[in-house]
Amino acid sequence: MSDWPRSIGLVGCGAMGRAMLAGLVRGRDGAGDCCVLVDAVPEAAAAAAAESGGRIGAVADAAACDVVLLAVKPKDAPAVLAEIRAGLAPASVLVSVVAGLDIDRIQSAAPGAAVARTMPNLAVRHGAGLVAIATRDLPDATRGDLLDALRPLGTVVELPEHLIGPATALVGSGPGFVALVAEGLEDGAVAIGFPRGQARQMVQSVIAGSAALLADGSDPADLRQRVSSPAGTTIEGIGVLERGGVRGHVADAVRAAARRASEL
Repeated sequence: MSDWPRSIGLVGCGAMGRAMLAGLVRGRDGAGDCCVLVDAVPEAAAAAAAESGGRIGAVADAAACDVVLLAVKPKDAPAVLAEIRAGLAPASVLVSVVAGLDIDRIQSAAPGAAVARTMPNLAVRHGAGLVAIATRDLPDATRGDLLDALRPLGTVVELPEHLIGPATALVGSGPGFVALVAEGLEDGAVAIGFPRGQARQMVQSVIAGSAALLADGSDPADLRQRVSSPAGTTIEGIGVLERGGVRGHVADAVRAAARRASEL
């Protein structure tokens, strides 16, 4: 296990900030005692402390850590960055998960800071997430250490910064789209006679299994064709989905989410 980061400061202890922290702490074999937690809502900071074993502190304390996770609401970011700037250590890496906040604005508020802009999803808490990342002014060794620190969170994808905003539509919103499909599968299973609890268990297994089958990089169309026997049940159901334009609607949902991300 790498000894970097030796300390993690989390500024903004909402769901995403805590999920990121959980993944980073797990990657350090649970060494949460080196975490500093800051939130304007005391209950949120207390929840993060209970989960990670870290201590509640001030922004200045968090800013002195090796990794400073910025996970506040977009409207609060300018004021918080001004506080971070005052206490940022020379070797600290400022890692933002704030939607819509680009690196230019971060470095304008904190000149000279080594910055990573990320777009994670909540599954990073369980080590099964996706983190899209763009960096600026990070020495190669530090960039490598940061990528290594993020790998316990799930898949890490380096992107040019102009694609981080659009990534929000897939990385951040994608789990919501999949959850909607899961709801539909569950309701369908209940409609054909399964108890709700059993239907949910089966749907969860179907989605996890489908993800595993696609994990080798297979074309989704190949999987669909492999399970579509002539005159079988799958092809019958897919016909209904295609007549409803489901595939096109899903693609449109990604585009709509990307448009909204560009407005933030």
